[in-house]
Amino acid sequence: MFSKAIVRKPARSLGQGLTAAGLGSPDMELTFKQHQAYIESFEEAGIKVTVLDAVEEYPDSVFVEDTAVMIPFKGGTAAFLTCPGAESRRGEVRVIQSVLSDHADEIIRMEGDGLMEGGDVLLMGETFYVGIDTRTNKSGFEQFSIAASRFGYKCIPVPFDNGMPHLKTELSALDEETLIMSARFAKRDEFTGFKKLMVQKGEEYSSNCLHLGSKLLVPAGFPATAELLDKNGFNPEFIDMSEFRKMDGGLTCLSLRW
Repeated sequence: MFSKAIVRKPARSLGQGLTAAGLGSPDMELTFKQHQAYIESFEEAGIKVTVLDAVEEYPDSVFVEDTAVMIPFKGGTAAFLTCPGAESRRGEVRVIQSVLSDHADEIIRMEGDGLMEGGDVLLMGETFYVGIDTRTNKSGFEQFSIAASRFGYKCIPVPFDNGMPHLKTELSALDEETLIMSARFAKRDEFTGFKKLMVQKGEEYSSNCLHLGSKLLVPAGFPATAELLDKNGFNPEFIDMSEFRKMDGGLTCLSLRW
């Protein structure tokens, strides 16, 4: 697992960001409390967290995962800087670049017409699964695959077109061998070999969980998913994500991890 993470404080302009959730604007004071609880969960798990200042110019910048993909390798870490498919978010990469230069041993940049957002990238073992959709294109996948292969990783494309912002919106890891997902991904051949737990219709948001090694973070407020996890031997820590959900954001979106 990972031992370090970068998060960015929410901008007060968050409510002006991209969303299709239709759940209204976030309560900013509650947003700040939820973000602090998120940071504390990492610290309780022994993870060193770097907290960056808010950037009001970019309402979505709290979702820092989309700006880069961290590629751990023996003796170091590379940072692959993305080019978000959402044009309004591309300046966030410039803002994060100098920070990552202080943390990564190598910086790799997306070029040409490549598009990628980190929310489309799921690492399981030595394999990156990469969603290809409206935010990440084939060129972006190919560039990332070439970069990751240098460090011994395999990359598998997961094309989809079902209205979700990212692959991990409704698919994530519960541990090294188990995936939790919505019915949309139930029959995908790319994930053959993993144990799969399916969330109920109406609780799709809860399929974005975050495995921290010593603990498992799961969105609060989804009783059927809580029962599913209990029956399968998981002991999650439930965390309130209500305000980030309003902005199409989930647990994985809020951090860069390595």
